[in-house]
Amino acid sequence: MQSKEKELQFKAWQANIGYLLHPAITQHEHMRIADVGTGTGIWLQELANVLPSSCQLDGFDISDALLPDKSSLPENITFYLQNLLQPFPEQFIGKYDVVNVRVMVVALSSNEWEPAVRNLMTLLRPGGHLQWVDCAAHECIVKAPEGANPVNANRGMDLFRKTMNALGKTPSIAALHGIFQESGLDACEEQIFTLTDPEVRDNLNLSVATAIAHCLTAALKLHKLEDIQSEEEIADLKKGMLEDLRTTHCWFCYDVYVVVGRKS
Repeated sequence: MQSKEKELQFKAWQANIGYLLHPAITQHEHMRIADVGTGTGIWLQELANVLPSSCQLDGFDISDALLPDKSSLPENITFYLQNLLQPFPEQFIGKYDVVNVRVMVVALSSNEWEPAVRNLMTLLRPGGHLQWVDCAAHECIVKAPEGANPVNANRGMDLFRKTMNALGKTPSIAALHGIFQESGLDACEEQIFTLTDPEVRDNLNLSVATAIAHCLTAALKLHKLEDIQSEEEIADLKKGMLEDLRTTHCWFCYDVYVVVGRKS
């Protein structure tokens, strides 16, 4: 997914969630916060707008492909390259008040979620919080008015689920709260938000259709896509999905989970 679509998704989620930091997290003037899988860095940039400039905000990602130019950022934001499944350099261990993670549902396999949580916990100071925001992507449905038949949108979702299964990317987001507890985090909380805000529905539709096309393209390159033979077919499917959603007044709908826990 490109930076524009990622930011549309972010805004759609935020319109439904309503906060950047979970209310259980106590804020202060000298927080050090890590955003792992930072992508475009939009979460950190939004956070920089509401926290004092004395807070230190660090973004980590396995790739710098989507990172913005440093000259466009506040001085208290810094980015680093890092695989969240690999040990972090010693300079970051035990340094953070908050570690935030978003949208790993298509990046991690089911057996990688617990190792990821335990690795991210090493970044936390005692009393620091791990916050994970993710979605039940494979449970996404197409909401349609009575009599509507969004054929392409439904086909896109069916292919997405099949592809997720083929790639082993079908973790149970509902299990994340339990993984937090089993990993030794305290005061674990879970909130579930169904994406229903009509004002951001078009943004959500575009971001989901783009994510589906991105997933199918990746599977095609890995030779794990049986039903589509070319990137041109994927582009046509995305166009058809968006046309369906526009003309039949349908929309994609799924749940976003926010899970937070504190390191003792």
